Amino acid sequence: MRWSWHDIWGCARGPVARLAPHVRIAAGAGVFAACLVAPATRASGTALIAAAAAAWIAACRPPRRIVAQCLLLGLVLFLPYFLLIPLVDAEVAPAWGKYGALAVPWSVFLHGLASLAVSVAAVTSLGMSELREGLGRLPIPRVVVLIVVQIVQQSTTLLEETQRAAAAMLLRGAAGKGFSAMRVLASFPRVWLPRVIARAERVAVAMELRGYCEAGSLSFTRAAFKAADGAALALAALAFGGALALRWVQAP
Repeated sequence: MRWSWHDIWGCARGPVARLAPHVRIAAGAGVFAACLVAPATRASGTALIAAAAAAWIAACRPPRRIVAQCLLLGLVLFLPYFLLIPLVDAEVAPAWGKYGALAVPWSVFLHGLASLAVSVAAVTSLGMSELREGLGRLPIPRVVVLIVVQIVQQSTTLLEETQRAAAAMLLRGAAGKGFSAMRVLASFPRVWLPRVIARAERVAVAMELRGYCEAGSLSFTRAAFKAADGAALALAALAFGGALALRWVQAP
């Protein structure tokens, strides 16, 4: 079974999925920030990044297949940075001794992989409607909330539109190598781009008819702030504070 971008939304079954939507977003942002701020060139920072990412994934509990595919994607994206080791000056990390050149790619690898895993886990804990509600409850400009929600909702539609256009071109014999493949590649934007523009115009008209251009607050049902919500925010803030402390202690 292959997972699409639309399928991973709201598929987590961990305790985080029972928190208020805006708390899930805020807590995920706190863990994400902790994974970015903590210094990966120190053992304590590496331990904090690994512990924070692992705890967040365990709390969200996304399907194992999504976790495996996320880690595989992270390895594909960030392992090539280790090929730059011969170009890195070993003196950038004196504490690493003769392995100082390894510090830079290791930092990029660990920060990137942990941030990717935390982001995907947060996405799996939110449904489409919960994303809109959570963003609307956070101190974010309304226009930004609407734009982000529309990007998420329309990304799947645009992907399907691209797949249909590619399948139609393939069915009409748009296959081959060499010059034929180059002609297909050059002509694809002339088929795909007008369809995307037409769909974007229809979405804009629909948003205008539904009052998206008018000022006003987003309407949501009232939900009580539970103790679990406060605990999640406190733990995320603790992780971020610990990362800041490690970064500050490391600074000269």
